[in-house]
Amino acid sequence: MALEEIVSRLEGAYEQVDARLAGLDRSMEAMRADMNGLRSEINTRFDQVDRRFNNLYLLTAGSWVTLMATVITLFALG
Repeated sequence: MALEEIVSRLEGAYEQVDARLAGLDRSMEAMRADMNGLRSEINTRFDQVDRRFNNLYLLTAGSWVTLMATVITLFALG
């Protein structure tokens, strides 16, 4: 095998490795974009849950205050 053939085969192999690495790079970028999208969606859902919890907490606290005011009023009148 001549030196030129060996160099030619090595160049071909290098081009294949280069193409495969470029494909891996594109795949990694796509995965990174998907992960960022999922992170945004999860943050949005946690914000919704947080708002609902706050609303429920305020409703419960308001109901408790109303109940206590009613009980105090009944004792005061009774």
